[in-house]
Amino acid sequence: MGSRLIESLQHAAGKNQELLAVLSQTDNAPTALKQNSTYISDLETQIANTDKEITRLHRITEDERKDHVKYEESTFTRYMYKMRGSKGVARFAEKAGKEEKEFVEAWQKEREAQESHAELTRALAGAKQESQRLQGEATRHDRAQSELDRLYSSIFDGPTPEVPGEDQLESSLWNNKQWSDSSTQHQNLQRRAAEALNATLHSLECASKDINDALDMSRWDMWGGGTFTDMMERDALSRAQVGVSDDVLFDNIFTDMAQHDRIKNSAMQLQQALQQCRDLLEKQKRTYHEASVQCNQATEATSASRLELQRIRAEAFVRYAGNGAPPPFQASAQYAPPAQYAPPTSQGYAQYAPPPAY
Repeated sequence: MGSRLIESLQHAAGKNQELLAVLSQTDNAPTALKQNSTYISDLETQIANTDKEITRLHRITEDERKDHVKYEESTFTRYMYKMRGSKGVARFAEKAGKEEKEFVEAWQKEREAQESHAELTRALAGAKQESQRLQGEATRHDRAQSELDRLYSSIFDGPTPEVPGEDQLESSLWNNKQWSDSSTQHQNLQRRAAEALNATLHSLECASKDINDALDMSRWDMWGGGTFTDMMERDALSRAQVGVSDDVLFDNIFTDMAQHDRIKNSAMQLQQALQQCRDLLEKQKRTYHEASVQCNQATEATSASRLELQRIRAEAFVRYAGNGAPPPFQASAQYAPPAQYAPPTSQGYAQYAPPPAY
């Protein structure tokens, strides 16, 4: 092995060992941070749903309470039942008991929703606190990785035949990076195309509604609808024209707004354009999905190449610089994924599972 490379490895051995140790300690922090972010978003959604449910249940509770109090305190109602004798008194007691039961049941449901809300809120506070810690660990990991990348680039970039397989892996990483970059660009292009088609579809749907409104006004106008009907017809046509003005499938098809048959023909053209746009959008969604799959594959291949190249380079330190390296990267137990919890139920809040212990 060249003396220059050995000298570089020996000089950087301590720093290499330090950075690999940091990466080993924080390797799962970025993933755990993403999981925690998802967990926080889900909790916030559940809390919002529970807020709505509490408001709904509170209205029911108040209605039931008013009914119960009104019935219980109504002297006239009590008197009318007493006039019927013992059966009337029993009926009054039964009715009062029913009103009280309905009130208690409504209040209990509201209280359960409030307890769920409090539990979710506590979990959210804990998750946000944990997010701050994970953010620090993830930042520490990213900085160590960037510093290690710079260190290895300064030593290993270019031909290094002294380290078997290193040049081939370096070339593989470069190729995968190129693939990943082009796949990302292609994915973004397909996404923008899908978004543009979706916007076009929305405009055409609005235009279709407007031109159908104009068609209705035109029918009325043919039966003597008058000036106001004519104005409404022209306004609807104007809105429809705006809706399709940016669409290459249409020229100015509304020049003669007074002709009912022309409006009807334009509405048919618009329906055809709508179906064509829907078909194009579905096809574009499939194309975007395929581009996303390829982009993920390229990203995974690049990540695998980078880790393998890093492993080969780290081994070169062990082999030629006489310094041991820390154990291979492992996920630390302190970064366990968030605990599972149930999605919001039809009542608007979830049966909650305890917050995760990272």
